[in-house]
Amino acid sequence: MTKYALVTGANKGIGLEVVRQLAEKEYHVFLGARNEELGEKAVQSLGLANVSFLHVDVTDSGSIKHAYQKVQEVSETLDILINNAGVFLDHHSTPSQTNEETLRREFDVNFFGAFQMIQTFLPLVKKAEGGKIVNVTTDMASQTMFDNGQTAPINALGYNASKTAMNALTLAFGKEFSDNGPEIFGVTPGFTTTDLNGNAPGGKTKAESAQIITQYALDNANYHGKILDKNGIIPW
Repeated sequence: MTKYALVTGANKGIGLEVVRQLAEKEYHVFLGARNEELGEKAVQSLGLANVSFLHVDVTDSGSIKHAYQKVQEVSETLDILINNAGVFLDHHSTPSQTNEETLRREFDVNFFGAFQMIQTFLPLVKKAEGGKIVNVTTDMASQTMFDNGQTAPINALGYNASKTAMNALTLAFGKEFSDNGPEIFGVTPGFTTTDLNGNAPGGKTKAESAQIITQYALDNANYHGKILDKNGIIPW
């Protein structure tokens, strides 16, 4: 029986590698992207028959509902939803320099986008046996770790706070779902050299970071309501 996964923001970077790795594990993967041309090119670049493009803009509720209908036409269940779409717009700004519009844009994608995706696709994930929702976050969103100097010292209010809000969302849905499923948790792959940070040197490769996400997504262990890095559970 075919298993299905959906990855948002997957036309490049870590998301594209997650799609590749899930497809190699014989999942049918919906490669979600807001730009149709780039999304279709990404699918072609993989050259895998079990990957299909899904147009979805996580900032547009109409687009999300339409994407849901497209997935539903193919399958009545969704085994894995990975909320990977994200923006990092204040990489070089201090909190006092950050403007309100930037904050709103980051929360729109990183928090409200994930929120809408979860609410909309929940019926399909609930129907899947062992359905999972994985939210891709950052260790800088851990208030404890960031304050203790255990993360990169990038004081990006919009990005960090929007991902902290995503962590709070993960906990809240986890409390609601309890032991009845689906399983929901957050994963931070850690510092990775991607377009998101201007391809800053010194980070993990996209494939290495994707593997951290994929391994947790496919793990038989239960991480419900937790936030994880490559070593396991991290503090809030």
